Amino acid sequence: MDKKRAALKLLSINGLGPRRILNLHSTFPQIEEVFNASVKCLSEIQGIDYTLANKILNRCDGEFVDSQLSIMEKSPFDMVTIFDKGYPARLRKIYDPPVILFKQGNFKESDEDAIAVVGTRKSTNYGKEVTEILVKGLVEQNITIISGFARGIDSEAHKAALRAGGRTIAVLGNGIDRVYPPENRRLRNQIVEKGVYCSEFPFGTKPDAVNFPRRNRIISGLGLGVVVIEAGEKSGAILTAYYSLDQNREVFAVPGRISDIKSKGTNRIIQKGAKLVGNVEDILSEIESNRKFPTVPHQIEIDFKFEGEEKKIYDALSYEPIHIDELSIKVAKTSYEVLSILLSLELKGAVRQLAGKMFTKIG
Repeated sequence: MDKKRAALKLLSINGLGPRRILNLHSTFPQIEEVFNASVKCLSEIQGIDYTLANKILNRCDGEFVDSQLSIMEKSPFDMVTIFDKGYPARLRKIYDPPVILFKQGNFKESDEDAIAVVGTRKSTNYGKEVTEILVKGLVEQNITIISGFARGIDSEAHKAALRAGGRTIAVLGNGIDRVYPPENRRLRNQIVEKGVYCSEFPFGTKPDAVNFPRRNRIISGLGLGVVVIEAGEKSGAILTAYYSLDQNREVFAVPGRISDIKSKGTNRIIQKGAKLVGNVEDILSEIESNRKFPTVPHQIEIDFKFEGEEKKIYDALSYEPIHIDELSIKVAKTSYEVLSILLSLELKGAVRQLAGKMFTKIG
């Protein structure tokens, strides 16, 4: 019996969680030997009573084990167990690490220098803009980006990492043979080329609501800290931040307008001690000493400074999209004059043009 089959057999037993399996491993460094032990021997291990010991030896779901192994044999999917050297080092150290990570793509040692970026599923343009800026800055410093593959900020974080040429890890609340949300199929294909698509849930697991809170401890456990960008008070992103605290990771939050329901959670955790993030340097300065591969000091990006008409147009913009006609009225200029200045600002990386002649500022 190999480690994969042994791990799957243990996973199939109700009531045998990560801590108890780790206790078994402490006694049996070769985890396969568990199944050669006696009930008496197993029941002497912390957390394993006679009933559970009997289940381990006689109640494993062989059909489940065979079906999981069969899927891997016929697909690009694989798994890594907590007994393997290739298991993510930081995740191994949390209180209840998953015994198995089903995955597509491979973890690298450099992924120890990672930050989770999470937030609401209904992100605003401000949230998307901030995600793009922060993720790009982190990737430039060789930081892997972790998120939960959900709609909104999570998907934006993965996409921003890929656009910047970096690595990203998606942690799912369902089996990796399912794509949820379904519109992210193309994103999944991009992630597996430049990172890892993974889950602790077996193949075939549906994206049930109860799975996502459990998934969040893995998101936080894989990295050095969590950045929350836009989240309501009861958001799953806030739960990820609390997991991060429990795991002795850094917690960062981007402040938002006090009138915005999507910022109530982020503003609240800032009140409770999360570090307020105004730029990427606020994150890098906190994690540098804990990095596996420290980098040279990052130069703080200088704010855009304009004069004359460029300053007037830039100051009239915000992080919420505005139509060129509305902007023209606001600055008392013709649309043609404003468009010319906007294009100049766009070339300088200060303005972004959206569909329908809508514009937002950057920085």
